[in-house]
Amino acid sequence: MKRIVSVLALLLLLLAGCQTAKNGALDTSKLTKVEMKDVTEEQAKKIPITYEAQSVKVGLDALPFEMYLPEELPFDAQPFHPPVINDMTHDGKKLMVEFRTSTKYKDNNIILMIKVDYPVSDMQVPNAEEVELKNGVVGKYLKNTVSFQLDNVAYDVVYVNKNIPVEQHKEEIIQMANQMIK
Repeated sequence: MKRIVSVLALLLLLLAGCQTAKNGALDTSKLTKVEMKDVTEEQAKKIPITYEAQSVKVGLDALPFEMYLPEELPFDAQPFHPPVINDMTHDGKKLMVEFRTSTKYKDNNIILMIKVDYPVSDMQVPNAEEVELKNGVVGKYLKNTVSFQLDNVAYDVVYVNKNIPVEQHKEEIIQMANQMIK
């Protein structure tokens, strides 16, 4: 009987731990706070708190929502850099996040940036062309960017590659956006 109670208690602790990981706020326990120099205490209250993650996985795990980065990129890319996470309201509940990568070759100026805003209720992208993404998600395409919203998270996939034709660029950026939709 004691063994059953011990097992149940352990399971409850594990479940509680899993619940706190995605509780609607940023988990800063494994992030590094970027210290602002030459900023007064009053100024610090008005600007976002910036965090850096040690790895992409640590950054993704810290977010209060599920997020997937594209894995198959249409260029020979470096691994994604760990994200920069801006806590806009100092409580981990309003975030701006950026993930970046670029080509492995210095002479090709190819950049991919994934910008995330959380939470949002209605994403607006004026003058953009509507594009159909995976699973019925509607995206907005404008120049180097495809924007879309999943639940209360807005994503901007920014892809700079001047080495390819416009139509190929559009196809490639849509393919990368689709990899983020599960």
